[in-house]
Amino acid sequence: MSLPTPVAGFSSKAYQSLAEAKAWAGVVSLALSDGRGAGHYICVPHPILPLMKQWLDGTGMDVGVQDLSRFTPGPHTGDVTADLLADLGCRYVMLGHPERRRDYGETWELVAEKAARASENGIVPIIIAGEANQDDDVRAVCEEQLNYITGAISPDADLLIAYEPAWAIGVADAAPAEHIVGAISIINDLLSNRPGASRIVYGGSAKASTYTAIVQAGKENPSGVPDGVFLGRAGLDPHTFLSSVHEVENAQN
Repeated sequence: MSLPTPVAGFSSKAYQSLAEAKAWAGVVSLALSDGRGAGHYICVPHPILPLMKQWLDGTGMDVGVQDLSRFTPGPHTGDVTADLLADLGCRYVMLGHPERRRDYGETWELVAEKAARASENGIVPIIIAGEANQDDDVRAVCEEQLNYITGAISPDADLLIAYEPAWAIGVADAAPAEHIVGAISIINDLLSNRPGASRIVYGGSAKASTYTAIVQAGKENPSGVPDGVFLGRAGLDPHTFLSSVHEVENAQN
């Protein structure tokens, strides 16, 4: 399956109970019935992957997870392998998120190992790339991060990059649209020689209207307009997620 564009995504992080996740899916599945959610996605905790796939059946949406093991099947108690997730129909996996790097000390070497395991099993890595501080050199930071990943996966493998500067995660507003356009343009340039399909979305306190603002800011620099948007907290409201689906599908018309 080729990578879609435009694309709206949502990570529920660890916010939702089982009942809340099912209620979210109920609203979305009703709105996106008959395959109207094709290409869009949600990333959920491992245990509800099969359930979310069932709840969103008929929408065309893809379901992914928020982490996986760097190991292949074996004596690794508590780990969830890419092999098992692939058997369960997992489409995407988030890797490199600043929260996991902060809370668990994950290095980019470890992230690259996980990306390799995912890609080997047909799961598309969503690499959360971006600078820690607003005055950091975006090109230098993202080039170092992406070099780990492109060195670990096949040049022909599908790859999705979520540009999420750490300084814009968990705050009131997304990064300024002009900054996002500049950063996305840089990432597009860094990926320009990859033969495999690459897509870029923006995350980091994204919400309804974020993508429209980016498109407006990118009118003079189309290479800085991402392929979509990736919601975190804002997407907990299914109506906000649905607004973003509509937004990415219509913002450039």
